Amino acid sequence: MRAALVFLLLAAGCHPEDVDAMERQPKLLPYAASDISPSNQAMRAPPAGAVPIERDLDDAEPSGASLTPEVLALGRARFEVACSLCHGLAGDGDSTVATKMSQRPPPSLHEPRLRALSAEAIHTVVRDGYGLMPRASLHLSTRERWAVVAYVRALQLSQSLVLVDAPEPLREKLRASLGDTP
Repeated sequence: MRAALVFLLLAAGCHPEDVDAMERQPKLLPYAASDISPSNQAMRAPPAGAVPIERDLDDAEPSGASLTPEVLALGRARFEVACSLCHGLAGDGDSTVATKMSQRPPPSLHEPRLRALSAEAIHTVVRDGYGLMPRASLHLSTRERWAVVAYVRALQLSQSLVLVDAPEPLREKLRASLGDTP
């Protein structure tokens, strides 16, 4: 392999010492000091408005996005299709698929460690996947992924809601369904 590379370089008019010289030429290392920059640093902050090429431009949560019943309905619909097969409809990890996973079943989304995650961390897991969980970015748009995050938060809230904290009409409805009287 090396002989083939040397042959190709020689055939192209390049000599191995020329290639080595390119590697040894003076250059600035990312965190090194530099006297050509006003900040005396080789690595400078990108100009305002520069767009990183490492991530999807549409990946940030829409600024000013409001949580509406429509967003929660979208999140619920996508959660039921993409997530509930493993995490269960209530997000408690109780599903047919979970019972078939012998090594590491999906966790309940109501575990304290998962409830403590930021919305951004949940979005990252939904987008990129985690462990056996596949990335949802292949079939859910950014808007749909953020809607799933909102719905997961609503699920987490619903499972820890105390009756006293519920709105009065809902409290009455719940009491009636339980046969309680106020």
